[in-house]
This record gives sequence, C-alpha cells and structure tokens, in this order.
Amino acid sequence: MPTRKSSPSIRDGDSQGRANQKLRTRQALIDAAIALRDEGHNPTVAQVAERAMVSRATAYRYFPSTEALISETAADREMTPLERMWQPGDDPVKGIGLAANALNKLLIDDEIGLHVMERSFMTVWLESESHDPLRPGRRMSYIEPIVDSLKDVLSPRARKRLKQALSIVMGTEALIAVRDIGGASVEESLNTAAWAARALVRQALAEDEQARGKRTKPE
Repeated sequence: MPTRKSSPSIRDGDSQGRANQKLRTRQALIDAAIALRDEGHNPTVAQVAERAMVSRATAYRYFPSTEALISETAADREMTPLERMWQPGDDPVKGIGLAANALNKLLIDDEIGLHVMERSFMTVWLESESHDPLRPGRRMSYIEPIVDSLKDVLSPRARKRLKQALSIVMGTEALIAVRDIGGASVEESLNTAAWAARALVRQALAEDEQARGKRTKPE
C-alpha cells in the first residue's frame, strides 16, 4: 500500500504552528523577565526560565546572554501605546512618522543594547535548525493598525507590501544600517527613518490614486 504524503497545506500548517509556539515561548520569557524586574530583581536567564516554566537550555536558545534578555525586555515594556500618538481617522502619514520616531528613539537611546539585541536575534537564528523567524515583531504593533486603517483605499496586496516595506525602516536593523553604514548621527538616524516611513505611505497612496485614475479614464 503506497505511503500517503502530507499535502503542502498540512506541512505549511505544521510549520506555522511551530513558529507560533516559538513566538509564544519567547513572549513567555519576556513576560517573566518583566515581572521579575517589576518585583525589583535583576534576573538571570536561568531565573527567567524558572519563572516562565521553560527549561534553561530552551531559554538560552532564545536569549544567549542576560544582556540580550534585559535589552529586549526594556524595549518591550517602555513602548509608547500607539493610541497616544495616532488613532483611527488620524492622518496615517503623520501617524507612521510619529510611530517610527517613537520606536527608533526607544531603541537608539541604548545603542549598546541595540547591538546586543541584534546579536541575540542573529545567534538564535543561526543556531535554529528550522531558521524560523523568532523576532517579537514589536514594530508591527505600530505598523499594522495604521496600514489596516487604509483598507478602504489600498488592496490587501498593497497593504501587505506596505507593511513589509515599513518593517525595513523601523527597528534594530534600520538603525544599525543608517548609523554604521550610512554614518548618520543619532538625530539624523531618527529623522531619516521617520522620513522614509512617511514616504512609503505616501507612495502607496499615490500609486493607488494613479491606478484608480487609469481605471476611470474614458476610452
């Protein structure tokens, strides 16, 4: 009797399930670290693993050092809620600029921690057999609501592309690139990233307007 092969959809579902579980484990470690810090402790990775009920070996796969863990929890707990900067109905171009500046300023205020955090991400990815993405995606908590507010204007495909493009100019990699490669000052880095984020939203809206014009143009 021939062996039944798994369909691509089943394999994709299994892969997505594993990725989601890894993200949940990572978030559990972050939440445990934040709770311990709120209690006045400066926790080690081992102590965080115990609080999160995760094995030490697993915790060290996510956070190779205490510095990496603390850097990430600091960023996670200090993010300004999006609703303080932007709400549905507000200008999305202005909103994405404010969001980019808020996130990037939080990260670059501790530039050593910024590099430690990036090293942690790279170490986890290199040591992972599957190379599934494990980043917490904090930037998406800013990007997604703003872009999704344009659902009556932009198609699902256009919104997806815009979200992906914005993820390039907000976060650790963007700041490291503009600082280390572009040679920008801290102020220039923040201004450039916010400018790029606003430009991407404007471009997406301009392309949509152009496409609408072509569709309505008389023969």
